[in-house]
Amino acid sequence: MDPSDKITGTEQKIKGLEQDLNDLRQGLTLVADYYRDLQKMSKQQEAVEAVDEILARPLVDEDIEFEGIWKFHEDALIADPEARVPFDIMYKAFVHYCEKSGRSVVDNDAFEFVFAHIENPAPVPDKGDWVGYRLRDGTS
Repeated sequence: MDPSDKITGTEQKIKGLEQDLNDLRQGLTLVADYYRDLQKMSKQQEAVEAVDEILARPLVDEDIEFEGIWKFHEDALIADPEARVPFDIMYKAFVHYCEKSGRSVVDNDAFEFVFAHIENPAPVPDKGDWVGYRLRDGTS
């Protein structure tokens, strides 16, 4: 083998190794970019979950509470301007309705607050009684 052939062969091997090294560097850059994208997406997902936890979930919970009270209003009460139902009896009827229908029970304060804001007609608190509604038969 001629010494110039050895140099040419060595140069070709070096060029091949340089090309392999260049390919490895490009691959490493792609992997690094992919990893950064994953980190960015992970942070975005965490941010979305945090927003859901802080803002959206309480709103959904409030809607569920309101819906339960509204359904109780629709299903278990009859508008009667002369009727009076004591606060504790109304709340017990609400709890019973929720347990029977599989709805979430809210505490008494939340019930009274939301119930007081229902309209058509609005119940009126008066001396420990709700005025304006009576319970349907079988609701208690």
